[in-house]
Amino acid sequence: MIIIKHGEVFSPEALGRKDILVGGGRILAMEDSIDPSVLPGKVEVIDAQGFVVTPGFIDGHQHFTGGGGEGGFQTRTPEMSLTMNTQNGVTTAVGLLGTDSLTRTVENLYAKTQAFNAEGITAYMLTGSYWYPSPAICGSAERDLTYNPRVLGVKLALSDIRGPHMGVDDLASLCANVRVAALVADKPGIITVHTGILPERLEMVAEVVKRFSVRADMFVPTHINRKDEELVRQAMDLAKKGAHIDATCMTSIPDAEDRHMNAADMALTFDEAGLFDQVTFSSDAGGSLPKWNEEKSRIIGMGVGQPDSLRFELNLLVNQKGMELSKALCPLTMTPAKVYGLDKKKGRVAESYHADLLVMDPATMEIRDVLAKGEIMVRNNQTVRRGYFE
Repeated sequence: MIIIKHGEVFSPEALGRKDILVGGGRILAMEDSIDPSVLPGKVEVIDAQGFVVTPGFIDGHQHFTGGGGEGGFQTRTPEMSLTMNTQNGVTTAVGLLGTDSLTRTVENLYAKTQAFNAEGITAYMLTGSYWYPSPAICGSAERDLTYNPRVLGVKLALSDIRGPHMGVDDLASLCANVRVAALVADKPGIITVHTGILPERLEMVAEVVKRFSVRADMFVPTHINRKDEELVRQAMDLAKKGAHIDATCMTSIPDAEDRHMNAADMALTFDEAGLFDQVTFSSDAGGSLPKWNEEKSRIIGMGVGQPDSLRFELNLLVNQKGMELSKALCPLTMTPAKVYGLDKKKGRVAESYHADLLVMDPATMEIRDVLAKGEIMVRNNQTVRRGYFE
């Protein structure tokens, strides 16, 4: 068993100073004080004096098997490793494919999802990719959702020059199929929408919701944190109807001419509209970050998305923008837990919940200790558990 003592607990709501008892992968108790000497067997004590204790991050948009490839085979980014997640506080992750479902497959994604689970974090996946009809393991997206316990929904791209160039009826049919499968399998059945830069933006999603009475909460439009007033307006309209809007986290403040904005700034915009509870943050980890020549005609280098962007945006939101930590944690914990149907076991620090816990310095949001399913992954800034090939 493990006791985390003297930490200021954020569940994400502020609970004050508490001791947390962990055993069997769960939070067994949370009290003002727990004496380890009265407990049977060996008990490891983590002193969190001066630190905050929070739920582990839930990252709903990761490229487990890598992304990229649009600059040639040599630009395919590598698979993610366990410590890419654990060192950055991610204890639950959802994997998906990107543009490339030619050299990357949903079967490969499933294998990597299972590998992450075996290595110690909680991992799920979305079937499909950019394209429609969706590539699938069992023959269709709805069959994957029904028969594969790790599949929570479908990935799709809209308003992107790379496709798919589908019609409103096609999207409505996909929604109906996913909805029925989700009911049968008792899953959330979400559709994560990569939102491209074409002028249509989210118009097709809005039309399907209006014309076919599709539930807006099926949709999770992502990459929405752009300096595009019409896109933000469309996203807010969908959020008012129940959709959750995902912001892709960054690791720096963008230049003034950059078309992107920080996830923290998007969250503040939605907060002003009373829609903060509909916002999630994700990292796009494992995805490619192309570096272009001045004419934007040729890729001259390639970076790789990292989950440390989550902590950067949290620190920005709390320590520079002035939001209370209890509120700022929600897009990384409680809200994505709800989106992915995990809110009965993840996203909170509470008795019987999974012991996915972070010990952080509140002044910087630097992560000192990480527990995933009750196992210590990072202790005193040192990695304790690594992936199979790390």
